[in-house]
Amino acid sequence: MKLLPTKLLFFLFFVSTISAQNLYESGYFIDNNNNRKECLIKRVPWKNNPTEFEWKRTISSNSKTENIENIKEFGVGQDYIFKRYIMEFDLRGDDVANSTKSENPRLRIRKVFLRVILQSEASLFLYSENGVNRFFYTARNVAYPELLVYKTYYVPDLKKKVGKKVIPKSNTQFKEQLLQHINCGNQDVEDVTHTIRDLKKYFIDYNHCKGAKIKYTVKKKINQTKIGLIGSLDFVSFSHPSEFNVSQTILYDDVMAPKFGFYLETFIPFYKVDLSFFLESTYRSFSTTQSNAFGPTEPAKIDFKSINVALAPRFHIYLSSNFEVFFEGGLSIDNDLGTKSVFNDNIEKVTVDYFYGGGFGVGRFKLGYRIYTDKNIAKSDKLSVTLSNSELTTSSLYLSVNLSKHNRK
Repeated sequence: MKLLPTKLLFFLFFVSTISAQNLYESGYFIDNNNNRKECLIKRVPWKNNPTEFEWKRTISSNSKTENIENIKEFGVGQDYIFKRYIMEFDLRGDDVANSTKSENPRLRIRKVFLRVILQSEASLFLYSENGVNRFFYTARNVAYPELLVYKTYYVPDLKKKVGKKVIPKSNTQFKEQLLQHINCGNQDVEDVTHTIRDLKKYFIDYNHCKGAKIKYTVKKKINQTKIGLIGSLDFVSFSHPSEFNVSQTILYDDVMAPKFGFYLETFIPFYKVDLSFFLESTYRSFSTTQSNAFGPTEPAKIDFKSINVALAPRFHIYLSSNFEVFFEGGLSIDNDLGTKSVFNDNIEKVTVDYFYGGGFGVGRFKLGYRIYTDKNIAKSDKLSVTLSNSELTTSSLYLSVNLSKHNRK
């Protein structure tokens, strides 16, 4: 029992480490011959736009690598779509330290995977490298992506000594491009900054104004809280030493006890594994009778009632946009509601144990299994040494349903 918290921490660390290093998610790619292949693609952070990716046919098959020379497009889950283009753009830094005196970008031709930020009548693309972002767009009259021109440059501050100070400036030609090619209902471009947030919002507003359907957009990863119902079937065993014969153990019939309640779950998404923390409150009760009574002695009975509260992290690994496996482990607290037993009124009002387990989820539903540590429900300070060593053992099979709007992210 004393080692369980340590084992639990090791279990959670092991699960998070293994899942973070080996997560493949449902995806696809299109090759140079326009052949589309559904597969599993390794999900990585991609702070810089990739030039290659790893994929598998199935979760158990060997991984392969494809690169930009052979692939026109690929997508991973709901987070990434990359399309190959040959583009001309400048990658000078967006801060003064890495800028030049020239207001005009020094364009260079590159073959790149552009990330799709929004796809509609007017689409927005992004290329990132070493913290520098360049945006591209297509529109009704612009079929091939064009650069939204932006450049940081500087001019000398003539009020200071030469070389001592400069004044940062920005070439915001992209605002003129938006005004000319992507503007509906007199959209204001003056306050639009060269950021994903502002440009994405501007493109969404434009497409809505045009009545165009937004086929795809990158969703911001935010903390998300869900509420749902949970029902479980607990497999319960109970025993304690005999008060009259220390060598005898009083055994009770194993029972299956229903448990039901609700839960709150808050998601904290990472780039490889979604981590959530859940708080669960359930009512559970069971009755069982001594199974090894001897002679005329009346069998002992226990009528157990409690409100159980569980608090734990849960690690989610998505094998497709609608299917996941998960692992969990944490703390379980029983608050007694008037349990009746051989202990009379000497039942602990609050008892604590630990649990670990896992399962799988499809859409709104999760099916899981938990194993709990044994615990003593008797008050040790008010009973004899023998009676104060009860042992309640529980495992649980549960089904939960999310009542919030189903959205993985």
